[in-house]
Amino acid sequence: MKTNDYLLEQMDWPTIKEKVENGMDTVIICTASVEQHGYHLSELTDTLIGQAAGLLVAEKLGNALLAPVIRPGLSEHHIPMAGSITLRPEVYRGVIEDYVTSYKKHGFKKVILFSSHGGNFNENERIVISLQKMHSDMQFSSALSLMQLMGLMSQFEKRFGLAEGSCGHGGAMETSVMLHIAPDQVDMNKAVPGYVGPMTEDVLNKLFEIGISGITEVGILGDPRQAKAEWGEYFLDLLSDEIVKSFYKDLSI
Repeated sequence: MKTNDYLLEQMDWPTIKEKVENGMDTVIICTASVEQHGYHLSELTDTLIGQAAGLLVAEKLGNALLAPVIRPGLSEHHIPMAGSITLRPEVYRGVIEDYVTSYKKHGFKKVILFSSHGGNFNENERIVISLQKMHSDMQFSSALSLMQLMGLMSQFEKRFGLAEGSCGHGGAMETSVMLHIAPDQVDMNKAVPGYVGPMTEDVLNKLFEIGISGITEVGILGDPRQAKAEWGEYFLDLLSDEIVKSFYKDLSI
């Protein structure tokens, strides 16, 4: 797959116009982040994972194109660690709304909004509801819930015999995906575990209320040390399949 077959920012405008007129009327919008991912991963992690997943979704759907990944996101819980950026919720919402308004003018009729960063999920679900009211002649899908993503990570852990909780923020899953798509952004010599354990409701509440540094000084939820590039390829395929299924369900296709 060539990224310029599906990635809007790598196309010229006549090409985009022609693709939309020929039925590629679905736009995929991924919201990511610019935030810490422990000692071994760059702050570009969520953006790169989101783009890779979005490209696979576009390829599997066949009639969809991928918008430029939106970042930063909602990352207040990572701010204590250097370099992390967070947007105000109203700014974040405004960017998404302006994306949709722009793409509607170009002929797109369906929108998939998904997140590669856990902190964006709840707001995305609210935004999709309001977007449907704002643009009643379009169709919207929030594609993936945080619980669905956590279910996929649990499936990943069981498949590869990992301890429960190995695949949180910056853990085995994200590290595996980054080894697959951007190994130059990974330094496995610095990989150390952070908090490893069940992601209970209490842990999640603590994460968002007091920040990740209240759970782990490393900034990691999970254990990245066993990560493998081939595991990352598997997870991207699993994730993109789940987004496609959720899109079809949301739109009753």
